[in-house]
Order: sequence, then structure tokens, then C-alpha cells
Amino acid sequence: MKVAENKCLRTIGRIFGPAVEKAMPVMLKVAFGSIGVLFVTALVLIYSDKRFGDGWGHAEAMAFMFQRASVILMWLVLVALVVTVIWFAVYMVINSRTENRKPQLESQPTIQPTAELKEPKSLAPIDEEKLKPYFKASFKGMGQNINHFPDLIRELEHIRKGPATDVGRAAYMIYNSSHMTKKPQTFARWMRAFFEILDVPVPKDMSQNKYEPTKEIKDRLYFLQ
Repeated sequence: MKVAENKCLRTIGRIFGPAVEKAMPVMLKVAFGSIGVLFVTALVLIYSDKRFGDGWGHAEAMAFMFQRASVILMWLVLVALVVTVIWFAVYMVINSRTENRKPQLESQPTIQPTAELKEPKSLAPIDEEKLKPYFKASFKGMGQNINHFPDLIRELEHIRKGPATDVGRAAYMIYNSSHMTKKPQTFARWMRAFFEILDVPVPKDMSQNKYEPTKEIKDRLYFLQ
């Protein structure tokens, strides 16, 4: 019986499509369920009629019963058909929406792994030999003075990893300190040389008033004050 049912459903699927094949078992259950409910209701209505009380042998009651039964049967078929069509329409709408969502889910962009992201440019070491001539010998430890040049290099390594304005503020403090020698004629020249020594792109705006040092930069380069 199950094999015959499966063959029947496959035949329906080839004729009307896979959606109808999937919906057919439920459609049949809905249709027969509706017919069963209405048929029981019809029997109750027929039995409750007073002309039916005389018994099955009464010709008038039998004729009335068959007349009522034929009308009710016709209504049963009509109602079952309407219920089946409505259910099938709802099923098709739900199925079409489900099918439409599949390509959208498949077309979602894939997230690239973080390993493929570009790494920031690595900075070249600070050219200490080019920076040293800009400072007095006393700043570099001559004459029993404290050598602050290594401290300066350590702080500049940290500062150059931040915004370019902080590098400019460091250049401002060096340019206006008493420890600088061979001072360039203009702040713009010093900025260009300083940024190249630190391997940092030279900014377009090199006006001195833009790089007033903040408290954080002053605290880091306290030995320049």
C-alpha cells in the first residue's frame, strides 16, 4: 500500500511539480478530515428531523433522507475543494518565500580572515648618528653630566608610533630647548630633517605654532626643559 502511495505521489510530482508532490499528503488529510466532520454533522441533522422519527421503513422519510444526503454530499465536496485550494495556495506562498531566501543566504559576502589584512608599515630604526650632532656635548654626558641622549631615543621610539602632531611637538621642544646646537635657520627645515631621521612622513603644515607641546609630551621629554 505504501509503495503504491509513493508511486502515485511521484507521478503527481512529475506532472504538477515537486511542491505539489510534497503538499499532496497534507492536502488529502485536510480534505478527508473536512469531509468526515461535515458528514457526521449531516447525519446528525438528518437524524434530528422529525420526519425521520418514523423509522427506515417509512418511504417519505427515506426519500427525504436521500434528498438531504445528496445536497449535503455536494456541499461536502465543495467545501473540501475550497479548503484544499486555500491550503495549497498558502503552502505555495510559504514555499516560494523559502526558496527565494536561499540564494540570498548563499550570496552573503564571506568574512576575510584577519591574517589577510595588511599589516602597518614597520618603521626603520632611528638614525642616531644623524640626530646626535644636533645636541650639545653636555646633553650626551660630557663633563660629568647625565647622558640623556638614550632617554631621548627611547621616548622618541614611543612618540613616533603615535600621531604625526606628537612628533611635531617633540621637534618643537627640541628646537626651543637649550640643549640644541647647530640649530637650523627655520623650524620648517628642522621639522623636515627631524621627521626623516625618525622615518616618519613629513607633514604639509610645518608652522611652529601648530605644534605647541601638550602636558603628556612635556612629561615624556622633561629632560629637554
